[in-house]
Amino acid sequence: MKRLLALIAACLASAAFAAAPDAVDKSKKEKGLVIYGNVAADNFAPIVDAFRKRYPWIGVKTLDLGPAPAFERYLTESSLNHRSADLIAAASPTVWIRFVGRGELEPYEAAGAKELPDWSRPFPGLYTLSTDPMVIVYNKLLLKGDKQPKSIAQLRALLKSHPKDFANRMTTYDALRHPFAYAIHWTYAKERGDFAWETFRELGPVTRPEGGGASMVEKVAAGEYTTVYFSSPLTFYKSMKDMKSSPVLEWHLIEDGTPVMMRGIGITKKSQNKASAQLFLDFVVSREGQLAAARGGMTPYRSDVKASEVPFLTYDEIVRRVGEKNVILIKYDPRMVDEMKAFSDKWRATYRFAKP
Repeated sequence: MKRLLALIAACLASAAFAAAPDAVDKSKKEKGLVIYGNVAADNFAPIVDAFRKRYPWIGVKTLDLGPAPAFERYLTESSLNHRSADLIAAASPTVWIRFVGRGELEPYEAAGAKELPDWSRPFPGLYTLSTDPMVIVYNKLLLKGDKQPKSIAQLRALLKSHPKDFANRMTTYDALRHPFAYAIHWTYAKERGDFAWETFRELGPVTRPEGGGASMVEKVAAGEYTTVYFSSPLTFYKSMKDMKSSPVLEWHLIEDGTPVMMRGIGITKKSQNKASAQLFLDFVVSREGQLAAARGGMTPYRSDVKASEVPFLTYDEIVRRVGEKNVILIKYDPRMVDEMKAFSDKWRATYRFAKP
């Protein structure tokens, strides 16, 4: 870990932090933006639409490639001097840590950066696009009354009292499949300690982990599963847009510990359209940009965005509902990289249905 921290510090210390004062004029001579990441086009659309109303000459293309492939594709293309991502927007803490360590992040200081929470800026140039809670989603036609879980402790109790409804009928993200899933489970274990590992040992043998969030929720709606825990709201937002209309699905913040994913966004070092990228980054962390993110199902974290202004949640509303001690912020901790093999081996032993 010390070596990784030293590498990151050296890369950041050598970089400049000044924003281009004439970014608007420069952007008019550029070729638009390409953004790689793991945000679906439907979720990104309100941000892109609002940004283009302000800067109509800047075309924006977003590609949902997955949390690790987004970085891999950029590194491959940029090494050949090919046109590649100007920004990456991804929930991939371990990959971001390595990316920063390689010196591939442009350490741009966004306009209004000092208005943002310190924790939302884990490295110079890396900002938080959204703070998305990992929740419990269940089939409310199959689980009624006191069988509807609102916490992990309750889910464990329900498994014992109603095994037919929960044993082999639960799913969650497979921590072995991709960095998004790994970060959730690693952080939960780190923050909840013995309780987390007791949970993994009880739920793991009768949970069928999967790699895709949308697929898991679809299977809950279809009745193949009754419950998904640690589900991303971006995967079910489209089908529950007003959060009351679904005849089948229901969701809850996890009352005894809701993991919150900081979805990172930053400008790539080899972006060929840096003025446009700076304008986009300025926009997404602004109040206007955070409101646009909320319209796409993401969770804004600025304190000046109120719960009454958004269709889903704000970070402050999550804190209000579950209490600060039950918000498990998924941070950019270098130990997450160092402990990957040890954690994965231990987790694999509890989740026997996980893919090797």
